[in-house]
Amino acid sequence: MRIAWNRGAHSPRSLGPLSLIGLLFVAVSIRIDFIARSQELRNRAAQTLSLFGTVLLTAILIAVPGQATEALGAELTALAVIAGGGLAVLDRRAKADASTQAIRKTLELITPTTIVSILLLASGVLLVFGVHGGLYVLIVPVLVTLTGGVTSAWPFLTKITE
Repeated sequence: MRIAWNRGAHSPRSLGPLSLIGLLFVAVSIRIDFIARSQELRNRAAQTLSLFGTVLLTAILIAVPGQATEALGAELTALAVIAGGGLAVLDRRAKADASTQAIRKTLELITPTTIVSILLLASGVLLVFGVHGGLYVLIVPVLVTLTGGVTSAWPFLTKITE
């Protein structure tokens, strides 16, 4: 049995996504009255939260000590399918009720839901088949998710108009 990651049981790697989730909550809380009126903005905020949650769950899965590469791959594959499906539903719901906010097009363009789901799935499948390089593939969706999530959270704070 090949060990996917031997970091130990106590890894601080999941703290970054937690702080970004906090940033999103602050941004949404400040503009809650406008976001609550728009189904699109609520779904876009949920997409951003889901992206941060996906990175958090990925960090937790990687931090499990002594886990086989194939087991980590199966977990990441399941996460990719669940997250990808949820993000697709939120995207469809957001597009169904377009708001008049200027932020609308920006959020639609910068939310990296499809690319993150595909790359997370690719990483998981590679690990399922014992290709240790799947961990390197995993770097890309994590970076894209964090970048896309931060660039999605910022407009919630600055671009929503009355």
